Amino acid sequence: MTQSIFKIHPAIGIARVGNSNEYYLAPESIAAMPQPGKPGDMTTGGLPIRPGTEDSIINSSEFRDHCGAFKRQAARFRIFAYPSKDVNQYPAQNGEEIKIGSVINGKKVVDIVWSVHLANKKCSWFANDDDHGAVAYDNGKTPTLRNLREGLDPYNTGRLKKLIIDAGPRAIKGPCSKAEFTAEQHASIEQKGEIVPLPHYPQSFPYMHFELPDKSDLSEESQKLVKLITPQGRIESLGEMETDSDGRLIVAGGYGRSNAWQLDASNIPLLNNPVNNDQWFDDTSDGPVDATLVFDDGTTESAFGGWVVVTDPSYAPQTLNVVSLFDEAYDVFLRELNLEPTVFSDGQFNPDCKPAFDDHIKPLFRATAQQLWNAYLPGFAIDAHNSVDSITADDNPDETILAGLAYIRQPNDGKQASWRSQSIDVGAPLMPLSLGDSSPAGGKPFLSPTVTQYHFLHCWSNHQYKKVNDNPLGQGEYLDRATLQNCLGGRFSPGIDMTWIIREPSLYITDWQQGAGPFRIHHKALNYAGVINQKLSYGTPLLTLGWIPRHEEVEYLGLEPGDATKFMALPWHADYNSCAIHQSSPNTQDSQTLYWSWPAQRPVTVYTAEDYQNLQIEKDRHGLPPQRYSVRGQGTVPGENSPDDSGNLANAGRFWDYRQMLEKWSDIGVIVQATTINDGNSYPDNVYLEVESKLTGATPNLKEPTPWPMLAGNETAINKKG
Repeated sequence: MTQSIFKIHPAIGIARVGNSNEYYLAPESIAAMPQPGKPGDMTTGGLPIRPGTEDSIINSSEFRDHCGAFKRQAARFRIFAYPSKDVNQYPAQNGEEIKIGSVINGKKVVDIVWSVHLANKKCSWFANDDDHGAVAYDNGKTPTLRNLREGLDPYNTGRLKKLIIDAGPRAIKGPCSKAEFTAEQHASIEQKGEIVPLPHYPQSFPYMHFELPDKSDLSEESQKLVKLITPQGRIESLGEMETDSDGRLIVAGGYGRSNAWQLDASNIPLLNNPVNNDQWFDDTSDGPVDATLVFDDGTTESAFGGWVVVTDPSYAPQTLNVVSLFDEAYDVFLRELNLEPTVFSDGQFNPDCKPAFDDHIKPLFRATAQQLWNAYLPGFAIDAHNSVDSITADDNPDETILAGLAYIRQPNDGKQASWRSQSIDVGAPLMPLSLGDSSPAGGKPFLSPTVTQYHFLHCWSNHQYKKVNDNPLGQGEYLDRATLQNCLGGRFSPGIDMTWIIREPSLYITDWQQGAGPFRIHHKALNYAGVINQKLSYGTPLLTLGWIPRHEEVEYLGLEPGDATKFMALPWHADYNSCAIHQSSPNTQDSQTLYWSWPAQRPVTVYTAEDYQNLQIEKDRHGLPPQRYSVRGQGTVPGENSPDDSGNLANAGRFWDYRQMLEKWSDIGVIVQATTINDGNSYPDNVYLEVESKLTGATPNLKEPTPWPMLAGNETAINKKG
């Protein structure tokens, strides 16, 4: 066995769409928490990184390019070497980053070959079933297919060919190399440290199947039979990949475009559902990231691969989620995949386990206070949330505002925990004040911490904790955590970054102790050799329907490109528009009370930097101006949206017409820590304000809803799921 094991970090990288050709690098620090390695810096983590630098964060003016377009977020991947004897534990010890020129085990790394394959399978997949979630895939079942008019057989290759966006794989080597995920550039793969072109790879983009060529011999009527509708231009790229001067990989995704196709000359594709819209594509994507190290003696070593997910923009990068993707993944690995036996084993938590305040408790308290920057909170609630955030490791838990955890909603799972389960539907106001999964997959209309999060809170409340983690993560595994902790967990209906599949053990390499480490997606081996040897019939897609959770006959095979994002909303713009505030679902008592959907990821109300500096605007006792809707302007004001809108707050802060979001998404502003705002004004470091919004028009101050959290006002509130 080799002396070292090589791994790509982050295990799951997050890239985000933007309508600019430029990009910034994904954050490599945890939102709202102290930046690692920067003691005394009052700027909290979560901000993107300036390209070409190690960890220099961007200023507020760098979210847009010189033309005002919204920059994409690119994911940066690195390779780390670990002693093989330490790989069966978490955290792994003694990880060392490997670059071109590094010497490891007496051999010099002379090259790194990176491989990435991006695809989008949303159109070919099943409709998102909010009422059942993961349960919809139990016992061999599946939800209804999207785009049934394109065929009833989900495995039909003709159907897959038309409905999957597949740019094919790309491989690059050496420093400062680049490849694009377009049809104009041939696919390629790595073999034995070399790049092999795949000129016959069956690439597929919407315009290849739903756009007739402009031929003079066709009648005008014939040319109108099939038309591709392109509000922001054709989807003809899923992005690009490149290496920096050290051989690290950077993956930038698509441009936030959506395309639709007509069924005939009179057909207008509808866009009227938050999650499932037939005849629509978007250019989000996902796929495997692999790397091969080439040494000076001619030998090669493969690294355990990562995965890249290209998803919605992040309009509040420094706002920490109460429940993040990392919290969900950690809970799965801890309770089902033997991640840390000293914490959880044999179906129960170790009664002597002491969570670390700095790593396991404080992030929850910070996230609580952070919600005020993205959602309406009255003055008394701001005080309460700030009191939670002010709790330190030295405070007596019994004397804090959370004494007894009376205001924390329990996850209602009493089997594997030492605390007694309670109802999740009673006892208001229980925190978090957000909606949860509305399906049997999560089983709750309101959000709760994960079982592990709540257990750690329970330990803290019982004075059973330590102040500092004495077994911290190394740099590579910190990247794994920071990347996922900056993403939305909980409320998977379906979510923004990934959905409930993050809770499915079959998503991952389950025998992680054999070298892969935790949180690493299981790659399906693809038959690229069939493309090289032209064994596939011409145009037959290489990608299949793919990974189906809870289907034992296929789920063990692993994920193909496009399998992580296919569960998400189509197009994503509609879901983002919808998921501001809603009634609970299920809503057995027909309550008109409104709750937030994803305030940390989808800001509802904001404080703008312009209002903060405006001396003509009256400030409240916290020194803050009135809030405005993040999504604002014509078509977002209650009572003005349409003749059918009676003025309910349930319809505020979103476009009544979903199509408006297709063109307005890149105009939304970004919430950042005020100290990073470079507009020439001075700000305190404890406020987070919206900057760079291009939304204009009728923009009233937020109407304060009462009672709190929110009240729709009457029986005409509309329940729009998100």
